[in-house]
Amino acid sequence: MDKYVIFHVDGGCGKNIVATAVVKSIKAKYPEHKLIVVCAWPEVFLHNPLVHRVYRFGNIPYFYDDYINNKDSIILRMEPYHSGDLLYRKKSLAEIWCDVFNIPCVSIQPDIYLTERELIFVQKNLNKEGPILLIQTSGGADNQGHPYSWSRDLPPTLAVEIVSSVKSHFSKIVHIGRENQPSIPDTFKITDNFRNLFCSIYLSDKFLGIDSFMQHAAAAFNKKATVGWISNSPVVFGHPIHDNIVASGAESFRHRIDSYLESEDWTGGRFHECPYDDISKMFDKDQFVESILGSKNDLTFDIPQQPIINFS
Repeated sequence: MDKYVIFHVDGGCGKNIVATAVVKSIKAKYPEHKLIVVCAWPEVFLHNPLVHRVYRFGNIPYFYDDYINNKDSIILRMEPYHSGDLLYRKKSLAEIWCDVFNIPCVSIQPDIYLTERELIFVQKNLNKEGPILLIQTSGGADNQGHPYSWSRDLPPTLAVEIVSSVKSHFSKIVHIGRENQPSIPDTFKITDNFRNLFCSIYLSDKFLGIDSFMQHAAAAFNKKATVGWISNSPVVFGHPIHDNIVASGAESFRHRIDSYLESEDWTGGRFHECPYDDISKMFDKDQFVESILGSKNDLTFDIPQQPIINFS
């Protein structure tokens, strides 16, 4: 009889990308079990050779009969966000997740697997004629309600200044964002599905981001990124490969009357909690410019020979 491990992953796309690192630890602990992932973003786990099946929430027909009833399956469904190590920013999310499952952490490196046809399609759409800078300055879910989050997004004026300072070094600057989020002059804005966006970051030469899914995708391809942090900590949600720039502007006193186990609302909707009287002074622009222009990226586009490749 087949043996299964059921890995239940709540949360957004970025958390799912981190979960691909946890997948390696789960398989190391249970090598004889077939790994079943149930999540909201199966796009992240496609073609991962460690995953036997991936199911989207709400589309799991006969799941109980196939994997639970009269089976000896191992169920891994515990929330790492409730851990004290996460609340006190002591370890990376992948390490904390493994601690919650009581399994050794063998890697914090996420993995995304792309296909040859996906890369060819996105390469054609990018129309790459020279170095490309890919940027994501705003994040959050489609139903977030606020186009700009002070606790996560780069201040719009800062983003404009960074682009103005580096634009001469790139043939194109591609801006990932929803239509209701702030636009940036001298950029080409795109909204696309996650698989295509993964290809875009693999094909780009540099990446400027925030605490959102694309900085996790960059880490999956072992691509150094420049990432700005405001409320969250790169210790938990970041990756050592990146230049993680933490907001250092002067904070003013604020009552956090609505904060429970987290200091701020990640969507930035509780404006009374913002401790910065001048959001334009959260960061030093020159840190971002120096990080983006400071080193050359050796990655170049090359069509792989295998139909499915792990580019990390």
